[in-house]
Amino acid sequence: MREANIPRINGRYKSLVELNDEEMSGLVTAVMIRCATLLPESLIGNIFLVKFFNKLEDARELSALINACSRMDAPATALGFCLGNKQCKEEAERMYIEYKQHLVAALKYVAESDSKIIGKSYTIINARDSIKDTIIGTVASIISNSPAYTEGTIIVALAYNQDKIKVSARIAGRNGRNVRDVLHRVVVPLGGEVGGHPAAAGGLIAKEKEAAFISELQKALEIEV
Repeated sequence: MREANIPRINGRYKSLVELNDEEMSGLVTAVMIRCATLLPESLIGNIFLVKFFNKLEDARELSALINACSRMDAPATALGFCLGNKQCKEEAERMYIEYKQHLVAALKYVAESDSKIIGKSYTIINARDSIKDTIIGTVASIISNSPAYTEGTIIVALAYNQDKIKVSARIAGRNGRNVRDVLHRVVVPLGGEVGGHPAAAGGLIAKEKEAAFISELQKALEIEV
């Protein structure tokens, strides 16, 4: 945003929906300079607007804010926000900021952590108590879209959920193994449960099965490679 000469207003940058044509053009140019391998069409698309609290809002931002409330264990706040409650709106906006802070901290943890198991075409991240189980899937999704991972790399992230472990698996790019099948073959024999689809899946296992799960997962991923 700084490189595109887009100023802060009241201490914050504008959202996409607030940019004028000149600012949008400058932002796209700045991103293209940083990501020379991307096609312009991959950066430019539609913005969907919704009239909310008598103001036009970006539907994606509204969706992200509502999702953030649930991720922060406050679904009632999300519901009140959708019903137009002013107090819930203020609380939801506060939670959205807190949620993004959690994501930043989680991504920093992943970048600096030595608890990653890196193999050929897969990475296992065992966050334990360092990342909330409600956002571990979001973290895995963000990582899987990072240019740091080649197409087809399987990302598996783990976080504690009381006496269980939340498992989230993602595939980098659009092509690769069926991560739901991979998880199913490992989790179900350990008494856990699995859901999802080929590119993004998740599961729950008992915390005492942590070592066995990681061992069996590595075997499954190595065999597939």
